[in-house]
Amino acid sequence: MNITNNGGNELTVVGNIKTIEDSLEIKKAIEGLLQRGAKNIVMKIQDSFSMTSTVIGHLMKLVNIDKIPVSVQLGDQRLYQLLEDLSLLQTFNVRLAGK
Repeated sequence: MNITNNGGNELTVVGNIKTIEDSLEIKKAIEGLLQRGAKNIVMKIQDSFSMTSTVIGHLMKLVNIDKIPVSVQLGDQRLYQLLEDLSLLQTFNVRLAGK
């Protein structure tokens, strides 16, 4: 997995999100954006078909406790389906790339 900061409040994740290390890296990248003054988070997850519960929990904390809006753009229908099954599409403002 690789994370790129596209400037401001946006992160692009390439590769599958599957390990604890991946989760920690995403959390660290998000915290870096917030420390630099980001008021919302935009995550573009290009090709991962999964997301660890740690990442889901961290995003839920941002939205529900810290009141930081999160938008997630996905490139894989399977991850979209997972977030839909968990009733998180609205919470994370999820969109499929190209739609």
